[in-house]
Amino acid sequence: MGEEVVTAGSQGTLPLGEGTGSAGIDWSKGGAEHFQGFKESLGDLGKDKSLEPIKDFHGLTKSFINSQKMIGGSIQLPAKDAKPEDRDRAVKDILGKLRANGVLENVPESPDKYDIKMPTIEGFKANEPLVNSFKQTAHKLGVAPSVAQGLFDWYLNFQEESDRQEQTAFETMKQGMKKEFGGLYTRKMEAARRAAAKYLGVDGDEIMSQLPPAIGKRLVMAFAEIGDPLLEDDLITGGIPGVITKEQVKGKIDAMMNDPKHPINDISHRQHKEAVEEYTQLQQQFIRLGGK
Repeated sequence: MGEEVVTAGSQGTLPLGEGTGSAGIDWSKGGAEHFQGFKESLGDLGKDKSLEPIKDFHGLTKSFINSQKMIGGSIQLPAKDAKPEDRDRAVKDILGKLRANGVLENVPESPDKYDIKMPTIEGFKANEPLVNSFKQTAHKLGVAPSVAQGLFDWYLNFQEESDRQEQTAFETMKQGMKKEFGGLYTRKMEAARRAAAKYLGVDGDEIMSQLPPAIGKRLVMAFAEIGDPLLEDDLITGGIPGVITKEQVKGKIDAMMNDPKHPINDISHRQHKEAVEEYTQLQQQFIRLGGK
């Protein structure tokens, strides 16, 4: 009589045969002749679809080994109600496995190990305190090197665009002031610089240039009026090249009016309109300079 073995389902016995090894099964064939009976002995458990691809005990053993390997390398998500420390531990384990398998980049050992590439633009100078602070924060947050470089590039591009917009706004402001001051522009700018130096210090002009254009314009125009009296002494001696004086403006007006051939005095002249506009501007300048 052959040996009997109690099955895992405890629903009967499985005859093992004789002369086929210690268990009575011909293992060279993977026990295929008995595997179907083994599955049937498991009842509903043996009907599970996960067992359908398995044809013998060798296949069952291989599937079990592979499953254990997968479990060992699997990622276990923390429970929804996990404690903060358990959640942090799970996240660290997940990231560690992803990095170990090359799915994610490894975070550098220390902040100084980040190799942040800087622009090769001529005249570019990196803000070292800013760069070092960025590296420290990136390391603290576990940011991968490629992500850190991408974030830094974004910041530089954003800063460059902001500077470009600010420069455009500054040029627009400058052109507006030239139109508003007309021929007095150079004088007004010199007056503003002198007033800024007197009331803000020797670097007053630089301080104003760093302000947003809208605010800078208002300060420049205020200082231009405040600083105009500071020009008088140098204007008398001719010490400010390019800065027009009240007397010079008056001289231009008189020259226009006293010249019979000047377009201002000939309404039929094709440049009469332009001459009138020039005369009007000179009169406005003269009045703003204190002329009567």
